[in-house]
Amino acid sequence: MRPYGKAEIDPSNPRALAICDRCGSMWNHYRLRWQYDWRGTKLLNTRFLVCPDCYDEYQQNGQRTIILPADPVPIMNARMENYVAADSPLSAIGANPTPSLQFYSAQIGTMTKAAGIPAAFDGNANKPSFLSAMIVTPNSSFGNYVGINWAEYPGGTFPAGLDTPVLTHTLGNWKITAPNDSVFGSTGYVVQGSLIDTTWSAWTTLASGNTAGTVGETISGSVTTGGRFQFHRVAFWGGGGPIAVAQVQFSVTDGSSTGVPA
Repeated sequence: MRPYGKAEIDPSNPRALAICDRCGSMWNHYRLRWQYDWRGTKLLNTRFLVCPDCYDEYQQNGQRTIILPADPVPIMNARMENYVAADSPLSAIGANPTPSLQFYSAQIGTMTKAAGIPAAFDGNANKPSFLSAMIVTPNSSFGNYVGINWAEYPGGTFPAGLDTPVLTHTLGNWKITAPNDSVFGSTGYVVQGSLIDTTWSAWTTLASGNTAGTVGETISGSVTTGGRFQFHRVAFWGGGGPIAVAQVQFSVTDGSSTGVPA
């Protein structure tokens, strides 16, 4: 008698034999089952006739289409929060801790030593110089800076054929703080704004002044003119020793404006 695999042979009550479509074993035909699986929103017979060992229970999270419920019905006479006032200052909101992502991240600058650029926007103004943003060998003129790129796209590869989103703000108030164990290390500063400009050369000065040269010094001010900019920065005059800043705080006076670069 030939081998009959996992089939049962009963000479007095013969049953048809069949081969499992999945494993190729021989079984009694009546023990094979149709394999079902999700296709879209309903179960579909895949036309595989399989044995009990090969039968797969269909997965609820497999190829089943997820049907999302309807959005909630909006309320009548809604009262929106003033998010511009609530979120201001915006300096540390959405800040990306990777300084190399300059074009589409929230932070820009050249003061990458010590704790680096993110330290100037971490919300903590009371900290020593080694936990602050620093540049050890200053650049000439005002080439020593930390700032914010308000662009809303956080990084990565932007879809081909689409312009990069641009987010601009009008600066209202600003505040800079030196480390609690040192001076800024610079005699002068400027607060500047710029439209999108990959050469970093089109900076408009919104405020300027001299530092007092005291440990933990705090300097603040307001901006009355200047308009909207995608980039804002505080730049320090170079030429001496290391320059460090513990915290930079920008407060905006407007709702955001979105557009595309020219």
